[in-house]
Amino acid sequence: MSEEKPAGNDAYAERKITQLRELKTLLWGLDLDEGIRFVAEVPGYPKGAFVFLTKCDDRFCINIKERVFDEVSNQFVPGGKEQWKYFETAEAAWNFASKYLKSPVEAYYY
Repeated sequence: MSEEKPAGNDAYAERKITQLRELKTLLWGLDLDEGIRFVAEVPGYPKGAFVFLTKCDDRFCINIKERVFDEVSNQFVPGGKEQWKYFETAEAAWNFASKYLKSPVEAYYY
């Protein structure tokens, strides 16, 4: 007899992106319910930033959020300072976002 999981209790899952080429491929193929997150070096964000790449309607959305250290969880989390940018094509979004990538790439697909 197999055990069934209750509906709606699926864990939030994200997958680490290990190659820059994979990151670019995923951006070009984003669906409305998917996204990419990476750690970035952005001027004006002293501890770095998180960059969230998503698709909304027919445009690509980039949300840049400051990184702040949360002492309770002992990790960096998104803070309150943020910027929003919208692009008509994946190429335009990539050209903007890729200049903020830091090495080694720390990116996730969700």
